[in-house]
Amino acid sequence: MQFKIPQDVLRSDKIVGPLTLRQLIMVTAGGGTAYGLYSVLSKQYFVEIWIFPVGFITLLTLAFAFLKYKDIPFERALLLFLEYQLKPRQRTWQKMRGDYIRSVFDTVLHVEKKAANDNDLQKKQKTLHEIVNIVDTQNPLNHQS
Repeated sequence: MQFKIPQDVLRSDKIVGPLTLRQLIMVTAGGGTAYGLYSVLSKQYFVEIWIFPVGFITLLTLAFAFLKYKDIPFERALLLFLEYQLKPRQRTWQKMRGDYIRSVFDTVLHVEKKAANDNDLQKKQKTLHEIVNIVDTQNPLNHQS
């Protein structure tokens, strides 16, 4: 027995002419919105007023339905761009902690940690000065004449 094996399984099925179901829904919704805006605005205003909002919605609809950027659908590319703009870009490496993204809220933690580290550092310096004083005063090799 021979069976037909589909070759391009990732391609969307064409519903009406060259339009896929996703494109058909987008064009219908966007076209309906643009036409509704046109019918409301054209009764009250001149062409110079209603052409810009209707044209903007029409172009946005066509971009969402048909435009691809490097084989990525327009809405996905737009969301990726927004994610790139909104997420922090600076990462700091910390041993055995995984990825750590620096945030605005980290300053409070760093200040508290820094204060704790300063106290530890002061204690260590104090004990170091005590040891140095003991060595300086009780060292038999240190002859002060």
